[in-house]
Amino acid sequence: MSSRPRSAGRPGPRTPRPAAPSPHPSLHRGPAAVPLERARAGALLGGLLAFTVGFAAAGVVVAARWKGGGLVYVIGLCLGLVGIGLVGFFYHRGSAQLPEARLWSPELLRAVIEPLRLPPVPVISALYLFTAIGVLGNLVIPLTRRH
Repeated sequence: MSSRPRSAGRPGPRTPRPAAPSPHPSLHRGPAAVPLERARAGALLGGLLAFTVGFAAAGVVVAARWKGGGLVYVIGLCLGLVGIGLVGFFYHRGSAQLPEARLWSPELLRAVIEPLRLPPVPVISALYLFTAIGVLGNLVIPLTRRH
């Protein structure tokens, strides 16, 4: 520790400033005040489905060691990339706020599914299932085969 006295011109302890308002209304915390627009919800869910189904298809090709599946693998990867691009494009568009939660959380997925009047549990389950197939087929199985 320093035993130097504080200079007279040095300010005292800082007090926290109030947070500035966010330029993006969808970044505010708390539940959605109004339901998500139906078209935006459809684009987000379509993007999530394209992402998960595309990478699941690519994962099945890898896991099955399908020799003639090169085209299916490339199409699956492209579908997955287009899907996540859709999610990125539509995530902050529109006037309705999304809940401040992680993208794959049930809370945010329910907010996306609700305006489409789809049953949330089967849709969320399908998204998680396709994600698991994609992770297993593209990462876990190839890593275990190398040893």
